[in-house]
Formats: sequence, structure tokens, C-alpha cells
Amino acid sequence: MRNAILILLTLFTLDAFSQKVTISGTALDTTNGRNRVYIVVNDTLRKFRESKSPNWDVYRNLIKDTTLSLFAKTDGTFQLKVNKTDSIFFQSFRHISQVYSVSDLWKMKEIKIRLEPEICIPYVTCKDTLPSKFYIFVGQKLKVIPVQQPYYCDVETMDSKVKAEYKILKQLVGKYPKDTIEFVSFNHNQRIIFSNYENVLLFVSEYCGELYHEKYQFFDLYKTMDGKWASPGDPYKYDEYHRKNLKAQSIQFADSVWFDISKLSEGAIKQQFPTPFYKIDGQKAIPIMGCYIAELVLVKKEGVLRARNIAFD
Repeated sequence: MRNAILILLTLFTLDAFSQKVTISGTALDTTNGRNRVYIVVNDTLRKFRESKSPNWDVYRNLIKDTTLSLFAKTDGTFQLKVNKTDSIFFQSFRHISQVYSVSDLWKMKEIKIRLEPEICIPYVTCKDTLPSKFYIFVGQKLKVIPVQQPYYCDVETMDSKVKAEYKILKQLVGKYPKDTIEFVSFNHNQRIIFSNYENVLLFVSEYCGELYHEKYQFFDLYKTMDGKWASPGDPYKYDEYHRKNLKAQSIQFADSVWFDISKLSEGAIKQQFPTPFYKIDGQKAIPIMGCYIAELVLVKKEGVLRARNIAFD
């Protein structure tokens, strides 16, 4: 009997500890509703973004899940159902985030969250007009993590920023002293496209002691049957503005290199996997033409890099 009572008490305690409660109140920043405060349970989304290889399709579904995150209304009011063991993060652009445990919020007679603005910092301009060092390499993705940029007093940027870490599989230009390299990358939208691929040809410059990805410059790479690296498709697929005379050639890629097109429309297939560069076989797009890395480097050397006054032997 005593053991049965202890088991019942334990189950009751666990149930009470994990019980859902409804939290409601107001959350505002200094814009008084012009920027609606974003409310996130357990910092879930940041943790997912900063995981080693986040699946962005899954992430887009997560941000729609109102049990994980939601915006307060323009008057600041909000309501959500959470576990008593959860923590709630209150965030707003250019404001200092606040975090509360649900148990502490539950004790408040009235929940009124007021976010304070961030303090801006002076922007220090790098005076290097050309890179002090320049690297071209075949890289394997280890980690690509979004980074919140500082709040600068007199500078506005529309670029998103990530920190990237890659394993260097083959050095082509420059001699980086380690087998892994860390650099930052900026992009005008939220998608850092090169991070979609496992192996890429990357172009990285050093300015004022920091390593930066040359904006938008990369090629996705895949192994060929003879063990070389090549990129399928038109060599100017990312550089139409600087098109010259280099042509794709017939390449026998490894058998494992193909792309699933089962969820694409006919128009999307023609756009993303055009002939004569790809062969469509059922629900697969199989690359049959492309360029090796020496030609890909030449595309950039004669195009974008020359326009940016970056020269190398």
C-alpha cells in the first residue's frame, strides 16, 4: 500500500510539473507597437538555426508553429499555452531581449514586459581597398551559423550575416595554414545559397585581419568518376553578366550524383536542370555536362574578381 501511494504521488507530481498553463499579458518595445514583440518558447528557433546542419524546410514550418513562437499584437497583448517548466524569450529588432521562466511569470499579478533599446556602437571602417590575402579552395561544409550584426549608430545594412566553418579539401590559390577555415559571409537576403551544398568552390579574402567570403562567389562541386571535382551545368550559371567563351564539356559524374525532381513542376525542372547539361531519368536529374575546377576558377578570374580588382597568378 505504501509503495502504491508513493507511485501515485510521484505520478501526480510529474503531471503537475509538466502541466500546461496559459500565460497572457502585454509585451512592448520603445516603438509602442510599430515593431511587434516576438515571443519564443525555450529559445527553440535560435537553437535550431545554430545547429550544425539545420534543415531550412523544417525551420520554415517551425516558425509557423504558434506553440513555439508568435508576435504580440500591435497593442502588445499576447496569450500562449506553455509548460510550467518552459522559459519565454521576448525579442524585438534593435532592443535588448528578456527571458523569464514560466514559473516566475505565473506568480506575477500582471505581466507587463517592456524591452529597452540597444545602445548603438560606432562603425569602424576597414581602409583596405584590396585583400591582403586571397584564397580559393574546395571546401566541405562543417558549420554555417546566422549571426546578429551589431547595432551601428550611423550605418544601416540590408545584408544578413553568417559565420562559416569549412574543411579545406583542396587549396587552389593561396596557402591557408590550417585544414579548416572560418570566415564570415554577407548576403542581401536571408539565404546564404552556398550553404545549401556539401562541397563548394569558395573564394575568401582577408581585409583588415578578417576573412570574408567574396560576396555571392561559389560553385557547387561533385565528384566525377575519375575522382576529380566538377560543377554541373553552365559555367556562367552564377555569372551571366561576365559571360565569355568558356563552354561546358561532357563529364561523367559519379553514380551517386543526381538530383531529386519529384516535387518540382515541369517549369522548375527546365529552369533548374536544363538540357543539354542534365538528363532527366524519371524523378532524377542526372548531370552530364559541366566544368572542372580549373575552368571554374578562370570564370571568376576573368569576370567578377577582375571587376573587383582582385588579381592572382
